[in-house]
Amino acid sequence: MLMRTYLDAAEAAHAELTRIDQVAGDGDFGDNLRDGLRGAVARIPDDADLATEVSIAATWFLDHVGGTSGPLIGLLLQATAPHLAEHGDTDTALRDGLADGLAAIERVGEAKVGDRTMVDCLAPTLAEIRDMPAPLDWPAVARSAARHAHATAGLRPRMGRASYVGDRAVGTPDAGAVGIALLFWALAVHRDTGERELLPDPARLAEGKEQP
Repeated sequence: MLMRTYLDAAEAAHAELTRIDQVAGDGDFGDNLRDGLRGAVARIPDDADLATEVSIAATWFLDHVGGTSGPLIGLLLQATAPHLAEHGDTDTALRDGLADGLAAIERVGEAKVGDRTMVDCLAPTLAEIRDMPAPLDWPAVARSAARHAHATAGLRPRMGRASYVGDRAVGTPDAGAVGIALLFWALAVHRDTGERELLPDPARLAEGKEQP
């Protein structure tokens, strides 16, 4: 189950997500992501297909998860679910669904690349996916997403509460961007469980460290 794998990643990275969000946010991103995924997973039937589990998780995040990032993750999943329902658990459905989700986040959240938000992980990672030959190399996608997420450490925040922190946030990545990198990690494991040992552990990924 993709959402259970995403929950595994959020559990492992919880402490680091909390730490980095305390620098420029309310410090609740780790709690919101972990608890939101716990709630979603508890409601997903064991025999659910990917479209169903993503749809259930989307509804849970939109209706029950607080903070700024929770509803935005809900929008991302909500936009992805119809593509999975139409095309199945395929690279095309995931790529196109996530692209629609990015558009929804940019429209509702009004963030753009360079603002130091989850968009700074999601947008460049999806741009790279568009240029990849099929089938997609999901471990490479996950590693690229992690790099983009940690590159936000060099950005001055320009959106929300973090914008008031200013230069004090520089040097620490955006927690939402790291949360999206963990989603790509979960997607890589979901698409090929044998790749899990070849990917950074989620806690090390959140810290910006490669697997030794």
